[in-house]
Amino acid sequence: MSRSKLFLAIGVVVAFVAIAAGCQVIMSRSQAILTARQGLPPSRVLVVRTAEAEARGARLIAIAACSGCHGSDLSGGPLHMFATQVYTPNLTIQPKSLSDADIDRAIRAGLRPDGTSELAMPAHAYRAFTDDEIAAIIARLRALPRRGIALPKPNPGLMLRAALLVGAFKTETETLAGARPPLDAGARFETGRHLAAFSCGRCHGSDLGGAGGIGPDMTVRGYYSRAQFHGLIQRGDAIGEGNMALMIETAQTNFSHFTDAEVDAIYDYLDARDRILVAKAAAANRR
Repeated sequence: MSRSKLFLAIGVVVAFVAIAAGCQVIMSRSQAILTARQGLPPSRVLVVRTAEAEARGARLIAIAACSGCHGSDLSGGPLHMFATQVYTPNLTIQPKSLSDADIDRAIRAGLRPDGTSELAMPAHAYRAFTDDEIAAIIARLRALPRRGIALPKPNPGLMLRAALLVGAFKTETETLAGARPPLDAGARFETGRHLAAFSCGRCHGSDLGGAGGIGPDMTVRGYYSRAQFHGLIQRGDAIGEGNMALMIETAQTNFSHFTDAEVDAIYDYLDARDRILVAKAAAANRR
């Protein structure tokens, strides 16, 4: 073998060993993050299965856009993240093997029964649900007829694990730890704030200030009139620039379940929020 070929062969072996070692580091360090256990918070949810509770839960599930990840019939399906395909749980099967407290903690704390973090459950938004709302959601989930099959537990691939290590992706407990609630605009606007928190916070950030390129700050003044906002939320009549496909689909599939009064409440809150933020910015500039 010539010297140049020998050096090339050695270089290939060294590169292979380095890549293998790097992959092993990614796997081991990411595994430590994925298997880290949190303390389980207490749950005060009291579930009473009545027709009224189940109907309320069904509507909340629709507005919260659970179908976006769990499928239109909530039987779960593939979710693609960083070149990794994972499966969302089948909500017609899995909840039946969990306690009410387990389901509550999955939704509002992003925790599995063993204390490890969920990967993609938007608890940073859903933590806004009240005990009564969670109870209604659980009542509805327990009433769902079984469909499909139980799907495999998430098995993050190398790219997703690498994204986890460099901070491009976070477990839900990490996201939740840094999440801030929407600006408090006062009791008059609390209904709209609450509705926006759990329905819009998934894509626009827990404080509605924008989230990593998924959804922008939820500014409405100067962009949407009240009538235009109704059209956007309830029908998907987008007037914004850029890719509005997700917003249009969510509006038509999920937010169409909002009543006119609820859309008005969200608009009034966002308008009040805008005014407060503008006033704060003006005061800061005067200093």
